[in-house]
Amino acid sequence: MEEFEIDMRPLRARIQKEDLETKFKDPDSNLRIVFVCAMWITGFDVLNLSTLYLDKPLKNHTLMQTIARANRVYPGKTNGLIVDYIGVFRNIQRALSIYATPESGASIDDIIKEKEELVELLISTVKQTRKFLEKLDLDIDELLKAADTEKIRLVDVFTNRILQDEQTKKSYLDFASDAYQLYKAVLPEPKAEDYYQEVTAFKVIASRIKEVIEEEADVSQVKKDLEDLLDRSIKAGEFVIKAPKLKDLSQIDFEALRKFFDDTENKNIAAESLSAELEEKIKEMTRKNKLRKRFLDRLNSLIHEYNSGSRDLDSFFEELVVLAKELSKEDARAIKENLTEEELAIFDLLLKENLNPNEVEQVKKVAQELLAKLKTEKFVLDWKRKEETRADMKITIRDMLYDNLPEPAYSEQDCEDRTQKVYFHIYDNYIDANVNVYS
Repeated sequence: MEEFEIDMRPLRARIQKEDLETKFKDPDSNLRIVFVCAMWITGFDVLNLSTLYLDKPLKNHTLMQTIARANRVYPGKTNGLIVDYIGVFRNIQRALSIYATPESGASIDDIIKEKEELVELLISTVKQTRKFLEKLDLDIDELLKAADTEKIRLVDVFTNRILQDEQTKKSYLDFASDAYQLYKAVLPEPKAEDYYQEVTAFKVIASRIKEVIEEEADVSQVKKDLEDLLDRSIKAGEFVIKAPKLKDLSQIDFEALRKFFDDTENKNIAAESLSAELEEKIKEMTRKNKLRKRFLDRLNSLIHEYNSGSRDLDSFFEELVVLAKELSKEDARAIKENLTEEELAIFDLLLKENLNPNEVEQVKKVAQELLAKLKTEKFVLDWKRKEETRADMKITIRDMLYDNLPEPAYSEQDCEDRTQKVYFHIYDNYIDANVNVYS
């Protein structure tokens, strides 16, 4: 290298003393480019590697391994870009014939696509997405040409229209995802920039839909997408729906919830948002008490009726509000019964129909005393892993139920059935007294 006035000694010292492998794999490291002869071509995984430049002859196994370096799955990465300077890809088909299994049916077209082909796919997908929106009487150009504050309103108009039914929602999300993935795949191709505004608009609308239907959606991504579409002087934080939330059901004003629905222009958004929040709340409540699954079954039935057309939007929302009211009562039932959530779950498993008030109180007492005994005496270290501790847990539950549940209301079979239910409840939800779904 001296002929080119390059002093290799400092570079060689870094190679010998530094952990360059770890640095290159770190997406936050400033080591972004490496020149490789052989050692990092095979058996070296960098999941976030996006671009590979080939300038040496490769074939067969080495060629397949080299291509795979840029083909690893990584969050936000849709594909790898391979720049072939000397025509190495002529050897791909031969390598596939040797190393691809007959069952896979792999061909060169499955693994590598020319940039021009991807650009054509991008153009075609953008056109298809436009036509899909046009069928809904939505013009993406109207959104793109609008002033920034109007853009925010139109995003909700588009979202509301797309949320009219499950199939329309799914189809749009597929189109938007395909367009975005193809756009990223062809970068840094200059032709891709011609479609930046449209693809970004598609993605903003898709992000908005996901924010409505997914309670745990990453709102920061919605804001980032929106900032790409808007003038940077407009705060993306303004892009919110001012609907009541269901975090604390006891604080919900159901009349205000209904009035919000009646007053909003975007009723599909309101209904989808409430449905998604109810689903999240029910799952949270069911995690602590499996018998609450009936609420989820009811919600799914309502959604099915709405999607099948047997229930209109107003009726659907009204039933969602009724369900929310019932969830509010269920959420407060532990306090009403003077039990903790843990005790309530066991009480519900023990309870049977046609008990008199005194018997109900006795069952409550059994639930409380049983849980207390298990917590203080039976949750030993790794109790689930040892046959004798599992057996001891089950025997303790059975003995307490046989000895304390009111007779003759509870038969031997009742006690045996409830022993099984309580045991499986404890097994599924408790590691020990302090580590469990209630802690």
